[in-house]
Amino acid sequence: MSKLTALQIYRRMFGTPNDGLAAYWYFGTMSVQVEAFPVIPVITAETIMVYKTTTLSEDSFRMDWWEIGYMRDPVTGEVAETWTNPITGKTIPAPRKFEEGPATFTITADGPERLTIGLVQAHAHVLGVDVTISEAQGQVFLNQVERKIRGFPKQDGSFPEPGEPGAVEARTQLSVWADRQALETEAYPFSSGSYEFELSLPGWMGFGELQGTCLTRGIMRKAPMHERTNPIAWDRLKALFPERFDGEAVKPAWF
Repeated sequence: MSKLTALQIYRRMFGTPNDGLAAYWYFGTMSVQVEAFPVIPVITAETIMVYKTTTLSEDSFRMDWWEIGYMRDPVTGEVAETWTNPITGKTIPAPRKFEEGPATFTITADGPERLTIGLVQAHAHVLGVDVTISEAQGQVFLNQVERKIRGFPKQDGSFPEPGEPGAVEARTQLSVWADRQALETEAYPFSSGSYEFELSLPGWMGFGELQGTCLTRGIMRKAPMHERTNPIAWDRLKALFPERFDGEAVKPAWF
């Protein structure tokens, strides 16, 4: 592993070496797997998540995050309005947008190469967060697995609370990579990666008693707060969440 500690690697991959804000773009496709049927693509999600890094001590920092996103029809490319269930043949309203957070990670060093991570998240009961870090060919790799009781956005964009119908055991995996030299030397080191989010079938999809899973899989990309990494998604998010933008920069809700 590089001369950076695990705490420094985590902070520089997701946030900033010094206290400040960083943005991550997430682009993913949600599919469902229902017993005895093929995998069914449903919708795509395009979101911006903002991380605020705050130093707590030499061995610990907190990272607050907040996210806005919208659902896109995978055929037309427009903001989703409806979805047709191919098993029932029924066309039903689909979630158009959602806002998630606030949430707070607390990252603490457990020696130079190990981390203890706590997470408090609105609309979720967190069961655990595990992180591993490795290195190969000058690249640093971070893998984070989060286990929670939570739900998928409802048709109106809200989230079920733990204990309500639709809140089930869910698993999120973030796999992030970055150039080691960039992590060591740059003020805003770039990183990118992939993610998976898996849980039981949301009720609004209309599968009734059929059992199955819902899996969203996609890419992650770090960017400065003002960067229009995907101009089409940026303009749509700005139109859907005008109160969350300040001119040509994202304006986080709770920071």
